[in-house]
Amino acid sequence: MKKLVMLMVFLLLAGCSVRWEHPTKGRSAFFADDRECQVISGGASQVVEPGKERVSYESCMWERGWHK
Repeated sequence: MKKLVMLMVFLLLAGCSVRWEHPTKGRSAFFADDRECQVISGGASQVVEPGKERVSYESCMWERGWHK
């Protein structure tokens, strides 16, 4: 039951997501930067502190010039 609730919350929040923009990079560059930042922020592993992964991911994307 808990997993179902978590899935529903995730899907609800995914619908509220904001698109990342970059002044000079296209979608293919976005996917490359997105994947790198996910790995750097721990997105490929289990998160120990909820919320920390997202902050790390967003910082990584901003450092690469992406903004929301």
